[in-house]
Amino acid sequence: MYVLAIDGGGTKTIATISTARGDIIALAETGKSNPTSMSLTQFTETITALINDLKRQRPHEFQSITKCHAGLSGVTENNNENITHALLTSLLPKDCQLSLSNDGLNALYAGTFGQPGIVQIAGTGAITLSIDSSGRMERTAGWGYIFDDEGSGYDIGIRTLKAVFKAFDKRGPQTHLTAAVLDYFQLQAVPQIIEVVYGEGHPRDTIAPLSKVAIACAKRGDEQANKIIEQVCHVFYQSIDACYTKNPFADKRVNVVLAGGVFTELELFIEKLAAIDQNHRNHYDFMAAYSLPVGGAALAALKLPPAEAKLFIDQYNASIKTFLTK
Repeated sequence: MYVLAIDGGGTKTIATISTARGDIIALAETGKSNPTSMSLTQFTETITALINDLKRQRPHEFQSITKCHAGLSGVTENNNENITHALLTSLLPKDCQLSLSNDGLNALYAGTFGQPGIVQIAGTGAITLSIDSSGRMERTAGWGYIFDDEGSGYDIGIRTLKAVFKAFDKRGPQTHLTAAVLDYFQLQAVPQIIEVVYGEGHPRDTIAPLSKVAIACAKRGDEQANKIIEQVCHVFYQSIDACYTKNPFADKRVNVVLAGGVFTELELFIEKLAAIDQNHRNHYDFMAAYSLPVGGAALAALKLPPAEAKLFIDQYNASIKTFLTK
C-alpha cells in the first residue's frame, strides 16, 4: 500500500508518495496551489504537473496508491472542494481513497500525530483551526491582511514600524527596533523607510519579514519589541480560546501546535502563551510540529492510532531528509 500526501499553500506545494511504514519513495515540489488566489486553469495545471511528476518518478508504485490526503489553503472555500476533488479523482488511481482539507489540518496533525487539537498558524498571514474527536473543524481569524491576520508576520511588521516612527517623532519611547530596522533595510534615516515600503514590491512582502527583526530585539530584551510580542501572544490566545469555545474538547488538556515562520523562536512564544494561559483556562499545552505539514497530510490519509502514528512519522522524517538534501 502506498500513500500520497499533499500540502499546499500560498507560496509552495509539496507532495510525497510513501509506504504505510513511512518510507518516502517519491517527492515533488511546485509553487502555490491556493485556488482562491489563482485561476482555475493555473490551479489545474499546477496540481496536474505535481501529480505527473510523482507518477514519472514511480510509475508502477503510483498505480498502487490506495490513500491520498490533500490539505490545501483555500480548498474549503466557495466551490473549491468539489473542483479539487474532481481534479484529483481524475489524476489518481481508480480505487484511491481521497480526502481533502484546509492545509491547517496538515500542520495540526504534524504536531498531534493525527489526534484532535488546535493549531495556530502564523506566517505571512495567520489563522487558527481546531479539530475535535469527531473530526469537526472550526476556524477563527485569517480573514486577510487588510483588516485581520493579527499576529502574522505582516501584523508584527506593522507594529514594529509603528514603534519606530513613534520613537522618531517622540510620540513613543526610544527602542532598539529603530537601529535594527534601519540595518535590515540598509538605510541611514527613519524617513527613508517610506520609500522602501511604498516601492515597487507589495508592501506586505516588504513588511512581513520585519517580524524576525522584532523577535530578535525581543530576545535581546528591548522593551518595545517585547511589548509587541506580548500583544500578538494575547491575540493568538484570544483566537485559540475562541476556537476552543466553538469546538469544545472533552479532554482536560488540549494540545496547541504552533506552526509557521513567525514561530522560529518557539520557546519565546511558548513561554509567553503559557504565562497567559496560567491566568485564564490553564489547560493548553503549546508545542511545535513534529514534522513538516506534508507528514501531517500523510497521517490524515492513514488515520493511525497515536503509537503507530509516532512510528510512521519517525520513519517519514528520517526518509524525507534524503530527498530534501538532494
